[in-house]
Amino acid sequence: MLASRLGAESSIEIVNESSIKSALSKYSQEEITEEIVKSIGQEIKTDYVIYGSITIIAESISIDAKTIAVNKIDQPIFFSSRSKGLENLISLVDEMAKDSKAKILKGAGSAAVTAGASESSTYTGKFVVKEKPAETPEDDDFIIMEKGHVKGIWKSPQFDSSIKHIDIADIDGDKKNEIIILDSHNLFIYRLRNQKLELIKEFKGNVSVKNYSISTDDINNNGVSEIYVTRIVHDKLDSYVLEYKDNEFKTIASDLRWFLRALREPKMGSILLGQKYSSTNGFFGPVQILKWQNGQLEESSVFDIPKNLNIYNFQIADLGKDGATDIISLDERDYLHIYNKDNDGSWKEIWKSGEYYGGSLNRLELGATSDNEASDFIDIKAKIIHEDLDGDGIGEIIINRNDPGVVGRYLKVIRSYKNSEMVNLSWEGYGLEENWRTRKIDGYIADYIVSDIDNDGQKELVIAVTMDGGIGKSYIMAYKLNPVRSLLR
Repeated sequence: MLASRLGAESSIEIVNESSIKSALSKYSQEEITEEIVKSIGQEIKTDYVIYGSITIIAESISIDAKTIAVNKIDQPIFFSSRSKGLENLISLVDEMAKDSKAKILKGAGSAAVTAGASESSTYTGKFVVKEKPAETPEDDDFIIMEKGHVKGIWKSPQFDSSIKHIDIADIDGDKKNEIIILDSHNLFIYRLRNQKLELIKEFKGNVSVKNYSISTDDINNNGVSEIYVTRIVHDKLDSYVLEYKDNEFKTIASDLRWFLRALREPKMGSILLGQKYSSTNGFFGPVQILKWQNGQLEESSVFDIPKNLNIYNFQIADLGKDGATDIISLDERDYLHIYNKDNDGSWKEIWKSGEYYGGSLNRLELGATSDNEASDFIDIKAKIIHEDLDGDGIGEIIINRNDPGVVGRYLKVIRSYKNSEMVNLSWEGYGLEENWRTRKIDGYIADYIVSDIDNDGQKELVIAVTMDGGIGKSYIMAYKLNPVRSLLR
């Protein structure tokens, strides 16, 4: 079908099917890689090869394709889309063919194309040329390089529990950053001194406590950052706030019935968000701005975000540095979306990724009858960081990608992730393009932050990793970002 659509263009010649089958037969026992695809293209004397895979599970269809230039150095062009039902197959292939002709051939010349069949449904992806990850200095190989091992990384000793969330901030007013670590039941405060973690304070919880998130900022404007802790105790939200007072950490608010999140909004500055909880639906009601009034937190106003978002699955940024407010979010299937305001003031989606990101085991289980069984669930999505790492005045997106494996992507409940990586993306006006990614990390990235963990004046990418797919022991690793900044200029 795709071949007929492409072949309808007079400037495109499709290689006959028998030649393709003959070339493919030599690799019948091998996994088809990009190198093999190029070899096949050279053998049958074609300019481009389109190849990929179709996955059908029940009514769900996923298509992932790649277009390779055979005779010139060019980056692959990716296509990815998914939907339900075969009835939309023709319209999707039409769009795919139309987009490929426009972006590959650019309307000029004549080209021979080898087309692999592709089927799907609603057209949600576009062909996007992905840039190569930036090359790195010889002494820097955490950002992808073909070398034998990783240098420039600090790793903590192992923790016996699985980390849920981390944050880094000056929470005692000494102008030095502390590290706050949250696991399922407990909260720990550390300081990194001389490359060693020193435990400052521990807040222990019993098995009825289920911790979900922490965030820090000076919302009450007294010069010291508070720690906002979201937890559920006996199926009820029981969040609380810690602050350093009189030489000790004290609870300054408790028994709070909100999910909490401190957020730095480009126009409003530091704000605190809250959202209610329902034991059957999870996040309930609109996201509210909370303010301190007479020593208590109170709802101030509804926070303006698209209606389908919750308190945790978005980030706010000025992506184009044009003064406009943009929202980056993760959907239920971990695809990135970008929204901005229409002329009438309503939110509109302007872009959706063709690849998945994030991946979370930090999960609200609704209607659970045991620890291993749930009638439904809602993931607290991975953090989306927006920060200028290369010093050009325009922020980049830093986000994780946890990999559950090919089969795992189609399970309703993902229970583990085999490996993971961090990705850096930039908005190019039409979509997010990859700048760099880290090497694969064995295990599950639970959380991450860009901050100065060792108080040396330089920021690090700090990652909390849980081993054994996300259910085992955990550790923290930190990678100094200064080589990346100088690299990306």
